[in-house]
Amino acid sequence: MANRGYAGFYKNVYLRSSYEYAYAKYLDFYKIKWEFEIQVFNLGYKLYKPDFFILNPNNSIKKIVEIKSRNKKAIEQAKTDLKIISEHYGYDVDVISYKELLELYKPLPFSLNSVITEWINSDHTTINKAAFGALNGHYQMKHNDSTKKKIGAHTKLLWETDSISKLKMIEGLKKSGMKKGFIKVRRVERECLHCYKPFIALETSIQKYCSRTCSGSVAIKLATEASINKQLLLHQEIKKYVIAWTIENNEIVEKAPFNKIKPTIDPLLREIELKYGIKDLRIISKAIFGKDCGRKELLKFMKSICNENVC
Repeated sequence: MANRGYAGFYKNVYLRSSYEYAYAKYLDFYKIKWEFEIQVFNLGYKLYKPDFFILNPNNSIKKIVEIKSRNKKAIEQAKTDLKIISEHYGYDVDVISYKELLELYKPLPFSLNSVITEWINSDHTTINKAAFGALNGHYQMKHNDSTKKKIGAHTKLLWETDSISKLKMIEGLKKSGMKKGFIKVRRVERECLHCYKPFIALETSIQKYCSRTCSGSVAIKLATEASINKQLLLHQEIKKYVIAWTIENNEIVEKAPFNKIKPTIDPLLREIELKYGIKDLRIISKAIFGKDCGRKELLKFMKSICNENVC
């Protein structure tokens, strides 16, 4: 996360970096509709909550954008994560860092540095890096195995010191009624819902799979099925809309010559883009015929509706 030292509220949205603020200001300048961290994706190896969701007029997701600093490793990891989302959910994705922000701000009447300075000096921001509850970027998200190992190793080192952190941990254990190394919750054996192998879990845990590999495989399968079902529903809606539009404009469709198709169907295509966020004729054709058949076949289909007097 970029420039993490300055976090605060912008338009009732809690942003955690000046780069996020700069991108939000850029979107607002062009009156682009957006939401922040509205969905969590299971990538198989971790849960991932991207930053910005660019929306279509009907509030469907048009594009997902992750904001990063100049750290090349973080940028590459974000690209890898977003590629999985793009492949399995069909969303357009992008990673924007300081370099891309500079390019985006070139046509604007104010500079990127002035906006960053504005954020830093704002009364609504703070240099406090700690964010608790729903304001924390990892709220309701589980750590992956690698992060758990790092946290565990760091905690062991703290137990070997006489630091304030150790005293706080001891105080926390006293309040919870637990002793260091003592497990209050009973372990039980369960069967993995994916590979059917037995595994051990806490009795109170909701764990259903023996490993992240199994849970990831299931998540990808479910995401793929959801994406396909969503696409089928969208195609059905588009086909219904084409039929309804054709009936409403039957005189125009019946008189339309095949050597001047574009003027006839362009109004329909514009309405579909506004309603569903789809402007690719190939997708519209696929919704009707199951494959890309071109403008001529689309007009033939529309004329056949007029001839059949479909209502």
